[in-house]
Amino acid sequence: MKKTTMTIIAIAAVAAMTACQSSKETNKAENANVTVTETMNVQPTAMAMPRVVIYKTTADFSNFVPFAMDDSKTQIVSFPDPADIKDNKRPTQLDNGYLLDNFGIGKNVVYTDYTYEQYAALESVPDLETLMQHIVERNPLVEYYVSGAEYPRTGEARTIEGLNKVIANAMNGFEKVEL
Repeated sequence: MKKTTMTIIAIAAVAAMTACQSSKETNKAENANVTVTETMNVQPTAMAMPRVVIYKTTADFSNFVPFAMDDSKTQIVSFPDPADIKDNKRPTQLDNGYLLDNFGIGKNVVYTDYTYEQYAALESVPDLETLMQHIVERNPLVEYYVSGAEYPRTGEARTIEGLNKVIANAMNGFEKVEL
């Protein structure tokens, strides 16, 4: 009799756990649907447009490939593949010595002695030690600004003329990043 009771209790426990698991999976699926629905209601243009970066450097590095370093600027954390280097990655010259970022630099940018042409011609990415040896400027930024959340994501505001107006208006709509 004890064996029968224990078997019934064990079967009931397994059934209860299975029911709970299926309920959890159903809830996960329901939550996933809510997330998808919420995501679908967001304006795609607002999410698709990155913030604008305008900056000044200590010298003209516009023809040289940048890398991203860690905060201490002792380790490379990001560098491009030579196949990804294209002329449209070079910064765009703006008024008063400012540059528009087309590469995706951050405040921990460093510049190398590789020109865009030289780097693009490489058959593969050099090892990290070699890349470190090609860094020529570890602190190139003089000023670094990122468009604020309210800055227009489309239209005239994102043209060279619009960005030059931002510069003329003391970087109105942009946030200065501390270097």
